[in-house]
Amino acid sequence: MKRTGWLLLIILFLSLTSCRKYEQIRIVSAKVESLSMNGLRSADIVMSVEVSNPAGRILLEDASGTLKRFGKVLGNVSLAPLEVRPRTVGKYRVEARLTLDKGVGFTELMSLMDIRKLKECTVDISAKGKVAGTRVRKELKDIPLKKLLEDHNNEKI
Repeated sequence: MKRTGWLLLIILFLSLTSCRKYEQIRIVSAKVESLSMNGLRSADIVMSVEVSNPAGRILLEDASGTLKRFGKVLGNVSLAPLEVRPRTVGKYRVEARLTLDKGVGFTELMSLMDIRKLKECTVDISAKGKVAGTRVRKELKDIPLKKLLEDHNNEKI
């Protein structure tokens, strides 16, 4: 009986310490590599993102988001699948597609090129994937874009 208790205690300790590493994942830097318009309603974006991952393998299978300004939906973003290697600091090519909502005009989109106006926006994010072999689904609502656009150095994701 004592062995079982010690075994459970060791398993609990190992699981708690390994999960803590997932809280330490950070975006070190992010840069837009290319932006190509697909007509006036959508654009393909390629970014270079450096991620510090002291934890296990992360496979992002499906990620999408909704960009809003003062509660009005401006558009939707979807990311291509991405794998983050375990226990590394690495650069990743992140591909995304931005599609404008039907009620959003080109001039409204151009007004968001002013970083102050863009920082007034919020995003809803939905992601599905695998973390250390376990299926995970995460949804975040009304995240201020200002938080995501500020200096990425040492920021927790």
